[in-house]
Amino acid sequence: MNHGIVLRVYPRAKDIDAHYSGCQVLFAPHRQQWIAMSLTEVIAGDAVRVWSDDYTDLGVRACRFKQGKLIQGDPGTCPSPEFILVKSLAPGCVRIIQDLIARDGPGAPWPSSCKYD
Repeated sequence: MNHGIVLRVYPRAKDIDAHYSGCQVLFAPHRQQWIAMSLTEVIAGDAVRVWSDDYTDLGVRACRFKQGKLIQGDPGTCPSPEFILVKSLAPGCVRIIQDLIARDGPGAPWPSSCKYD
Protein backbone atom coordinates (compact mmCIF):
# COMPACT_ATOMS: atom_id res chain seq x y z
CA MET A 1 0.00 0.00 0.00
CA ASN A 2 1.44 3.37 -0.97
CA HIS A 3 -0.46 6.59 -0.18
CA GLY A 4 -3.72 4.64 -0.16
CA ILE A 5 -3.06 2.81 -3.44
CA VAL A 6 -2.65 -0.93 -3.26
CA LEU A 7 0.41 -2.05 -5.21
CA ARG A 8 1.61 -5.59 -5.81
CA VAL A 9 5.19 -6.84 -5.82
CA TYR A 10 6.52 -10.13 -7.16
CA PRO A 11 8.59 -11.76 -5.93
CA ARG A 12 8.66 -10.30 -2.44
CA ALA A 13 12.06 -8.87 -1.44
CA LYS A 14 12.25 -11.28 1.49
CA ASP A 15 12.01 -14.20 -0.96
CA ILE A 16 14.92 -13.07 -3.13
CA ASP A 17 18.11 -14.88 -2.21
CA ALA A 18 21.39 -15.85 -3.87
CA HIS A 19 19.57 -18.53 -5.90
CA TYR A 20 17.26 -16.02 -7.62
CA SER A 21 18.00 -14.38 -10.96
CA GLY A 22 15.27 -12.55 -12.83
CA CYS A 23 13.22 -9.45 -12.14
CA GLN A 24 11.20 -8.10 -9.25
CA VAL A 25 8.08 -6.45 -10.68
CA LEU A 26 6.06 -3.63 -9.11
CA PHE A 27 2.45 -3.67 -10.32
CA ALA A 28 -0.17 -0.92 -10.05
CA PRO A 29 -3.89 -1.12 -10.78
CA HIS A 30 -5.09 0.35 -14.07
CA ARG A 31 -8.76 0.03 -14.93
CA GLN A 32 -9.54 -3.67 -14.49
CA GLN A 33 -5.99 -5.04 -14.67
CA TRP A 34 -2.53 -4.83 -13.12
CA ILE A 35 0.25 -3.15 -15.09
CA ALA A 36 4.01 -3.33 -14.51
CA MET A 37 5.29 0.00 -13.20
CA SER A 38 8.91 -0.98 -12.66
CA LEU A 39 11.28 -3.91 -13.03
CA THR A 40 14.35 -4.50 -10.91
CA GLU A 41 16.87 -6.84 -12.49
CA VAL A 42 18.33 -9.32 -10.02
CA ILE A 43 21.36 -11.52 -10.69
CA ALA A 44 22.13 -14.23 -8.13
CA GLY A 45 20.16 -12.32 -5.48
CA ASP A 46 21.88 -9.00 -6.22
CA ALA A 47 19.70 -6.11 -7.49
CA VAL A 48 21.69 -4.58 -10.34
CA ARG A 49 19.40 -2.08 -12.10
CA VAL A 50 15.88 -0.66 -12.27
CA TRP A 51 13.74 0.06 -15.31
CA SER A 52 10.55 2.11 -15.38
CA ASP A 53 8.65 4.10 -18.00
CA ASP A 54 8.76 6.90 -15.43
CA TYR A 55 12.54 7.12 -15.81
CA THR A 56 12.67 9.28 -18.93
CA ASP A 57 16.11 10.61 -17.95
CA LEU A 58 18.67 8.37 -19.67
CA GLY A 59 21.07 9.09 -16.81
CA VAL A 60 18.71 7.33 -14.38
CA ARG A 61 18.31 4.38 -16.73
CA ALA A 62 22.12 4.05 -16.81
CA CYS A 63 22.37 3.52 -13.03
CA ARG A 64 23.95 0.20 -12.06
CA PHE A 65 24.35 -1.39 -8.65
CA LYS A 66 26.42 -4.17 -7.16
CA GLN A 67 26.14 -5.61 -3.66
CA GLY A 68 23.99 -2.71 -2.47
CA LYS A 69 26.24 0.04 -3.83
CA LEU A 70 25.95 2.36 -6.81
CA ILE A 71 28.74 1.47 -9.27
CA GLN A 72 27.62 3.45 -12.34
CA GLY A 73 25.60 6.64 -12.60
CA ASP A 74 25.11 9.92 -10.78
CA PRO A 75 24.40 9.50 -7.05
CA GLY A 76 22.28 12.65 -7.24
CA THR A 77 19.83 11.17 -9.75
CA CYS A 78 20.07 7.39 -9.25
CA PRO A 79 17.71 5.67 -6.82
CA SER A 80 19.17 4.87 -3.41
CA PRO A 81 20.47 1.29 -3.49
CA GLU A 82 18.54 0.31 -0.34
CA PHE A 83 15.25 1.05 -2.11
CA ILE A 84 15.67 -0.65 -5.47
CA LEU A 85 14.22 -3.93 -4.20
CA VAL A 86 10.67 -3.06 -3.16
CA LYS A 87 9.61 -4.29 0.27
CA SER A 88 6.01 -5.36 0.74
CA LEU A 89 3.45 -6.45 3.30
CA ALA A 90 2.52 -10.10 3.75
CA PRO A 91 -0.61 -11.31 1.95
CA GLY A 92 -3.75 -10.23 3.82
CA CYS A 93 -2.07 -7.37 5.69
CA VAL A 94 -3.51 -4.58 3.54
CA ARG A 95 -7.06 -5.64 4.44
CA ILE A 96 -6.13 -6.03 8.13
CA ILE A 97 -4.57 -2.55 8.23
CA GLN A 98 -7.50 -0.98 6.35
CA ASP A 99 -9.94 -2.53 8.84
CA LEU A 100 -7.86 -1.36 11.83
CA ILE A 101 -7.71 2.21 10.53
CA ALA A 102 -11.45 2.24 9.77
CA ARG A 103 -12.16 1.05 13.32
CA ASP A 104 -9.46 2.82 15.39
CA GLY A 105 -8.27 5.72 13.21
CA PRO A 106 -5.00 6.48 11.39
CA GLY A 107 -2.83 6.09 14.49
CA ALA A 108 -3.89 2.50 15.07
CA PRO A 109 -0.87 0.25 15.69
CA TRP A 110 -0.21 -2.35 13.05
CA PRO A 111 0.03 -6.01 14.04
CA SER A 112 3.61 -7.26 14.42
CA SER A 113 2.94 -9.73 11.59
CA CYS A 114 2.27 -6.83 9.18
CA LYS A 115 5.65 -5.19 8.62
CA TYR A 116 7.27 -4.32 5.33
CA ASP A 117 9.86 -6.97 4.44
